[in-house]
Amino acid sequence: MIVSSPEPTQSASLFLCITFFPSERLATAVLRLVSSFCGAVLDDANVSSRFYMAAHELAENITKYSTGPRVSLELALEEDEQSHILKIRARNEASPERLREVEKRLLDLKTAIDPQKHYDELITETAMVEGVSGLGLARVRAEGGLDVDYKIEGNELTIIAHAPLERWRTDAQPKG
Repeated sequence: MIVSSPEPTQSASLFLCITFFPSERLATAVLRLVSSFCGAVLDDANVSSRFYMAAHELAENITKYSTGPRVSLELALEEDEQSHILKIRARNEASPERLREVEKRLLDLKTAIDPQKHYDELITETAMVEGVSGLGLARVRAEGGLDVDYKIEGNELTIIAHAPLERWRTDAQPKG
């Protein structure tokens, strides 16, 4: 596992970036770190579990579908005077076919008026498909209540799951 140098946005109060080889064993270790991060930063166990679930789904996807030698998972708590936003960013390289497929799924997900209905429809559509459910990203939006954005540059896919936070642990905030 490689911990890369941080590249936080200007508004990031906390930032964690982990780059690792795409393996389930390393993804599990990374997720333990994500769980600790969420527990240390978030006041609400429900919010913490939603973000952990999103990180789990993203880590599983980037590991499973990567064609490159490394994947990365980032967590950032961004804030300004009015809001706090927790973001989970996942990156990997994927085949052109896989990128086309995931782009369609992500576009459908982003434009769904009712995320829960979209999720339920996907469950019905994929119930008889063996091997791949394709439900993880829809679950992040429907069950987790997080917005999902994405970017494709060449063969690199970046998926960002994010949601505003009402509060975060005051003892974790910088002084001054």
